[in-house]
Amino acid sequence: MKIDIIIPIFNEEENLQILTDRISESLDPLNYEYTIIFVDDGSFDNSWNIIKNLSQERPTISGIKLSRNFGHQSAIDAGLKSSTSEAVIIMDGDLQDDPKYIPELISEWEKGNKVVLAKRIKRHDGILRSFIFNIYFNFQSMFSDINIPKYVGHFSLLDKRVVLEMNNFPEKKKYFNGLRAYIGFSTTYVNVEKNKRYKGKTKMPFGKLLKLGLDGIFGFTTKPLTFIGIVGILISLSSITVPILSLMNIGIEIDLGLEIVLLYFLSGIQLLALSLLGKYLGTVFIEIKNRPNFIIESTTKNK
Repeated sequence: MKIDIIIPIFNEEENLQILTDRISESLDPLNYEYTIIFVDDGSFDNSWNIIKNLSQERPTISGIKLSRNFGHQSAIDAGLKSSTSEAVIIMDGDLQDDPKYIPELISEWEKGNKVVLAKRIKRHDGILRSFIFNIYFNFQSMFSDINIPKYVGHFSLLDKRVVLEMNNFPEKKKYFNGLRAYIGFSTTYVNVEKNKRYKGKTKMPFGKLLKLGLDGIFGFTTKPLTFIGIVGILISLSSITVPILSLMNIGIEIDLGLEIVLLYFLSGIQLLALSLLGKYLGTVFIEIKNRPNFIIESTTKNK
């Protein structure tokens, strides 16, 4: 039996060698064939040359080079579509996902689970970042129409059946954590600690994380639209109620300052509603163009 390890790479020249060594240390003692598939997502450092050299040195290494930076999710998509093995492990290339947990993921898969998720019980990437992630996971749980597990990232093992189903999804704007939950199948967890980045600077600053997070929310719920509709109804009812109470001489008085505050409030609600509609329309616009999610420029000899 064979397992593929899919790793999206963007400017990780400092981490590739040690990452490869640690993955091999975890997998070599196991009775499995394996291939580490590095997907170079348009790196402009020396990452691709290192991947090519590693593939020449080791038959267990292969590489896919995308024609430009299509994004983290597209790189994962390219890796999944290239896999033909019995299972796939997805992990990041900065060693925050520790390869030492790979045998545990495989052990849970051997018990018959189709999806094995690495659940973070501790993070080592800063208090502020951990706080923001906690807020996001709670917010996502509140709004999502499906149960997307909390404190779970891309680090996971997927059975071949799950990979086949995931590759059948036609959408272009993919959020794999959500799609993985949507597909279902028997799922279990392995508790892990998320390390600090080994070397280099993060390739997922808050701007990219925010975009990915919004894709994860808007791609799996219409509750924001429902929320805006409810707010609109409440404002409409209040706009009727206040004049009626005034006509009944209840004694409601609205001074100029409060009128200005209400005007700004209503303007803000309108802009929020327009931005939410725009987000959904933007997603539809991207989907109907039907452009490829990625373009492969070249592969290594082992791929």
